[in-house]
Amino acid sequence: MAFSDNFETYNNIWPSPWVLPLYFFVISIVALFLGFTISYTILRHFRKSMHIDIQLGLFLTFLDTLSGFDFIINGIANLPPLNLYSKYYNWCISAQITGSTTFVSSMLVIGVIALERCLLIVYNIKLKNWYYWLMIACCCSVPFLIAMLVIFTNSVALVPAGIFCHFDAGTYYGVVAYILMFSFSSLAITVLIFSYVKIIIFRYRYSQREQLELGLEPDKVKKETQKTAIKLLSVLIINIGSNFPYCIAQIVGLFDPKLYSPKVAFFVVPWIALNIIWNSIIFLVIQEQIYDKWLVVIGIKSE
Repeated sequence: MAFSDNFETYNNIWPSPWVLPLYFFVISIVALFLGFTISYTILRHFRKSMHIDIQLGLFLTFLDTLSGFDFIINGIANLPPLNLYSKYYNWCISAQITGSTTFVSSMLVIGVIALERCLLIVYNIKLKNWYYWLMIACCCSVPFLIAMLVIFTNSVALVPAGIFCHFDAGTYYGVVAYILMFSFSSLAITVLIFSYVKIIIFRYRYSQREQLELGLEPDKVKKETQKTAIKLLSVLIINIGSNFPYCIAQIVGLFDPKLYSPKVAFFVVPWIALNIIWNSIIFLVIQEQIYDKWLVVIGIKSE
């Protein structure tokens, strides 16, 4: 796709170029509020006893906070008075870089967080912290390298939703980038699903063993097991529900870009944008001790 075609893409945005930028503003405000308050809570109350699970969660919160700033810039740049991404290719390139190093990276990081929980809880394996940070480095490097691939091959284009620039499915390297990114994203989601399903099964079996061997109250054990299962199932449903429509739309778009129309993009992009909010909410739900302190920080609960 020639860069001049971005004008046509922008003009075909459905239902209006104003809608998604305003939506992104709202999402960003919520994400920034969650990001700053959660980070403050962790650094104030858990800085000296921050285990790897909290460290990884804090890093994910940091990425989502940066994504919030990125979304605000995307929204401003796409408002009709400016329309910067379809007018200036350098703006389109910058959107590709910032989106890849923040939002896309966070989609991969969730797999590492799930893996750490699974190894510790199910298999009682506690890897050295640097192993996980090496995985995190890979999660951040892969999207950046793929972004460099499409930038240096002029394979960046405005997406049909008009809110950001991404891989151009009309070019060879754009298709390669989509396939690579889809492969890594699928791996992260697969790890997440496998890890949390294993944890749910383990918790269920462990609760049965507790009842038999330790003589604990069945109702109390069952309640705790169900509570854990609901939390982890919520994580799975939210992550799959947020990412699945976008993945399907992109796969279909690879075979026939016309099918990934402005109307389809309008209903798909807002779902995946919610990830920068869901990640923080999920983190609070899983980390109860942080959630309790967070309620104090935002003034809902007294010390």
